[in-house]
Amino acid sequence: MNRVVRFSMIACLAALLFACGDDDKKEEAPYFGVEAKFLTQSFGPAADTKYVTVKTNQAFTATSSASWCKTERLSAETEENLKISVEALDGVTPRTATVTVACEGFTSAVITVNQSGVQATLTVTPPQPEAIAGSGGDVAFTVAANTAWEYSIATGADWLRETAKTATSLTLTAEANPQTSPREVAVTFTLPGYDATQTVTVSQAAGFQPALTVTPPPSATIARTGGNLILAIEANADWEYVIPAGATWLTQTGESATALTLTAANNTLWGGRSAVVTVSLTEYPEYTRSYIVCQSGAADMLDVVFNTDGTANDVSPMAHNVEWIDFDYPLTVAYDAAWGRNVVTFNPAANGISPGANHGSFYRVDYNSNIEFKNKLADGHTFECLVKFDHDYASTATSYETKFFSTQQSGGTGLMIANQSQETGANGITFLPNVSVAGTTNTWVWANSQIKPDGQKYYHLVGVWNQAEEKAYIYVDGEVKKVVNDTKTVYRPIQLDPTWLAIGGDAGPNGVIESPLKGKIVIARVYDSPLTAADAAALYAEITQP
Repeated sequence: MNRVVRFSMIACLAALLFACGDDDKKEEAPYFGVEAKFLTQSFGPAADTKYVTVKTNQAFTATSSASWCKTERLSAETEENLKISVEALDGVTPRTATVTVACEGFTSAVITVNQSGVQATLTVTPPQPEAIAGSGGDVAFTVAANTAWEYSIATGADWLRETAKTATSLTLTAEANPQTSPREVAVTFTLPGYDATQTVTVSQAAGFQPALTVTPPPSATIARTGGNLILAIEANADWEYVIPAGATWLTQTGESATALTLTAANNTLWGGRSAVVTVSLTEYPEYTRSYIVCQSGAADMLDVVFNTDGTANDVSPMAHNVEWIDFDYPLTVAYDAAWGRNVVTFNPAANGISPGANHGSFYRVDYNSNIEFKNKLADGHTFECLVKFDHDYASTATSYETKFFSTQQSGGTGLMIANQSQETGANGITFLPNVSVAGTTNTWVWANSQIKPDGQKYYHLVGVWNQAEEKAYIYVDGEVKKVVNDTKTVYRPIQLDPTWLAIGGDAGPNGVIESPLKGKIVIARVYDSPLTAADAAALYAEITQP
């Protein structure tokens, strides 16, 4: 009986061992896969390596589609069991490869490998080339780029074209420049598809630089009786000239390649006259030189002609320098068909008042060293002026004087508007020379017309001091309005150093005006002779009759 039990126990143990052996030998189910996060691998342009985990319990293969992308299967016991390596990329163009991971019995997994290129670079030298000669020539550029490049020339520059182009250079050729001024154009270099641009300016010198000189500059005065003026002309191209249509008194009487002779007829007018003759290069009309030709009239001491650029000329035989003093309140000059000449407008901050620099712009005639001018003032003289006042003195009395053509300062002479308290006539148009006897007090001769300007019309004024007659006269629009006996025969000059005469005000200290005019002046003349009533009437007739 004991033997049976032992067998049964042995049989049970054997059965138990057999059962355990079946469980250990049972095979694990095969699996294979690559997570989505590993299916795209991105690399920079440098050589690099990345690792991918292939989850499987089976053998697998990894095959690259490109030689620059290599794979290596690592030990199955490591988590990152697939090594992917890329070679360095020198170009700017990115590239892509695929790695196919295959396992028998399963769908292959495809890993996309992207590698970016290096940054696109562009350098063009020289960045600012020297200007091409006006006669034409080449400009060459060296282009350093790590990808294909292109260039473009701005539209409208058909004078510049390509003559040679390689992978690293560009040569452009400019035609001869027919213009008299330089020209330039932008040339732009680009890397198509990339944000890399460089613009270079190609310039070319003028093909021809005109030259024109007219001498003697800038003006000349011909005698009242007429005469010739020869203008020497230096030019490197054909030239031509224009005499204004209204200047029939001036004609061309000689012309050569280097000179122009102009002849002025006898001037039978009281006033002087002027004409602007222009000389220009025929094919280059923008090259123009203007020349003021003046001719004297009867005014032998001063005869001012105003120019539209603001300057002024003395067309009298004395040919004073008329200095334009331009302050913060500018004057203007414009042609007036009613008078057939240029008219100057003075615009100070206030009429007749000189608050600091607000006296505005004016003209200054310095005669400090002109002994002849001083002597002629001293032995009798005549002032002529055609003037319009912007202030209505007839309606609004003023406590100040307005001096518009004057050389007065404790002496002197000139034309003015009296103040409202002047006993000879409140706010009247006045001619005021200063006469005295040695050792006596300062004496003014008030030739006051007692005409108060209305601020609307022009007034033609003639002021005369006749030393021989011992009288002062004021004529308004050709008619005598006042005659004053002075009983003294010595003219007392202006007490200023330097001595000067103002147009638009009165000569003051430090070279600036006092008692400025707000208005217009057409004529400003000084005569040596004391003109007569007939002369004054003739002067007025000349400006009012064609």
